[in-house]
Parts: sequence; C-alpha cells; structure tokens
Amino acid sequence: WMLSLLVFIVQVKVYSEEGTAMTFTANLEDRVKKISEHVRAKTKIPVQDQVLLLGSKTLKPQRKLSSYGIDKQTTIHLTLKVVEPSDEELPLVLVELRNEGSVAQVKQMIETKTAIMPEKQTVTCNGKRLEDGKTMADYGIRGGNLLFLTAHCVGG
Repeated sequence: WMLSLLVFIVQVKVYSEEGTAMTFTANLEDRVKKISEHVRAKTKIPVQDQVLLLGSKTLKPQRKLSSYGIDKQTTIHLTLKVVEPSDEELPLVLVELRNEGSVAQVKQMIETKTAIMPEKQTVTCNGKRLEDGKTMADYGIRGGNLLFLTAHCVGG
C-alpha cells in the first residue's frame, strides 16, 4: 500500500490597520485560528481581540482556510475588536438603533450622551468603520449589535 497525501502550502499575507504586512506559511487545511495565533506571536494582540477579514467577510476561527477559497494570492486584513482606552475606562453608552437609521443619526445620539462631536467620532462594528452617508442596514446592523466608539483627541 502506498498512501499519498497532497498538502497545499500557501503564503498568507495579513495586513494590520496600520498597513504593516505579515506573511505566514500555512496549509490550506489549517484553521483560521492558526493564522490568528501567528498574528498574536508577531504582534502580541490576543487572539480574542483580532478580527481577520477577507474582503468584507469576517473569518471564523474554527473554519479551514480552504473553505474561504484562500490561495497564494489571498490577502487578509486584521482589525481589532477592542479600543484600548488611554487612561480611563470608556463608559458604556446605550443608543437605540433602527435598521433604517443613518450613521450620522447614531453619531448625533452618541453626542447627546457623551458630548463628543460627531466629526470627532470613529464608530466601528464587526471591524468595519461606519461611514456617515450610510445607514445601519447598509452594514447589516440591528439592535443588539455592539458598536465601538473611538474619539479623536489632540496629541494622539
């Protein structure tokens, strides 16, 4: 008996939000979690705080790379689930979301509760930055989704 095993090895390129490229060797039968562990080893970002995106699709940790059609030409983007507050814990702000509501309306509601001007807000959901001209429906956001707020501040 002779058993042959075909193993497809690919170079997976992961780009951080800052544009830094990281390249990892992977087997197409590897799970996404293995890529996350490589990213953690290089960046010290905990696996649970990473969001790996292929286009606009969030990669699930337990799925195999091959299930996403990943090959040697594939680029994955890394975003973070959490925003690190500088000196103090960020308060939880509850706003009521409507599917047809606009991002601009959500930023107005946030301003009412936090006094942070909309132009100083960066709001993200599922690793995607929400743009003012769009609606919650454009992003598939419904009540119960977590939105993350980052406020720009002078000096960093």
